[in-house]
Amino acid sequence: MSFKTLFLAVGCDQDAAQIDRAIEIARGLEAHLVVAVVGVAVPPPASPYGVVPTDLWAGELDEGQAVTRDKAAALVARLEASGVSFEVEPQFVDRGTVTSLAARSARYADLTLVQLQAPGADPLQGLVMNGALFESGRPVLLLPETAVTFPKVERVLLAWDASVEAAKAVREAIGLMQRAKAVDAVLIDPVPSFDGHGAEPGADLATYLGRHGVAVTVHRLPREGQEVGDILRRTATDLGADLIVMGGFGHSRLRERIFGGTTTAMMRDIKVPVLMAH
Repeated sequence: MSFKTLFLAVGCDQDAAQIDRAIEIARGLEAHLVVAVVGVAVPPPASPYGVVPTDLWAGELDEGQAVTRDKAAALVARLEASGVSFEVEPQFVDRGTVTSLAARSARYADLTLVQLQAPGADPLQGLVMNGALFESGRPVLLLPETAVTFPKVERVLLAWDASVEAAKAVREAIGLMQRAKAVDAVLIDPVPSFDGHGAEPGADLATYLGRHGVAVTVHRLPREGQEVGDILRRTATDLGADLIVMGGFGHSRLRERIFGGTTTAMMRDIKVPVLMAH
C-alpha cells in the first residue's frame, strides 16, 4: 500500500511536537498532509427552568471559532516553512460530530495519524480514533509520545491471529514490510483450524508474504495467563521492532469497552508506532 495522503486531527491546544512529527512522516512518505484543526463547541447551558442564556453562549461560540481559525492560520505558516504538500481545515463542531468528521476525512486519506494521550487528557484523539478506525475502511497509525522513525522501518512485528482485521492490516502494511530488514509474525496460543490458522499456524501467512518478497519469522508464543497486549509489547522490545502491525477490535466494541481487550491495551501504552486496521 502506498500512503500518499495522510490525515491528522489536532485540537486548538495541541503542542507543536505532534505537527512536527506529522511533517517528518509526510516528508518520508512524500505524501500530502491534511490537517483538521478541531475546535469543540461548548454545549448550550441549561437552567432548572430550561432558560438558555443565548447571549453568553453565542459569545463563547464566537470566541471558540476565532481560536480555531487562529490556530489553523498558525499551522499554515508552520507547514509552509516545512516544504511538504499540505492543506489545513479549521473545523468548529460539537463533540458529538468529531467522530463523523474524522471518519469522513479518513476515507479520503490512505492513513490517519493518531497521537495517544495520557489518561485524563482531552479525549479528542480517542474520538478521532473511533471514527477513523471503525467508519472509514482505512488504517490508522497510533503514535507514542516518544520519537519514532516511521516510515523508515527496519523490523516489523506482525500480530497475527488469522482474523479478518489482521489480514487487512497485513495488506495495508505490505509495502512497509517489503522495505524492512526483518519481519516477525507473533502468534499467541495458535490453534490449528480449518477456518483460521489452517493445519500449521503461521505457514499460510509465511507463504502469502513470501510471494510478496517478504521473508517472515514465525513465533508461536504461549499466553500462560498473560495479557496479549503485554506479550506483544514485551516481544516488540525484545526483538527491537520499530513498528507493530495488527488488526483492531476483533471483538465487538461493547465487549472490548466492558472487559478490555488487546486493542484497548495497546492504545493505553505503546513504545513504537502501531499500524492498525479494522
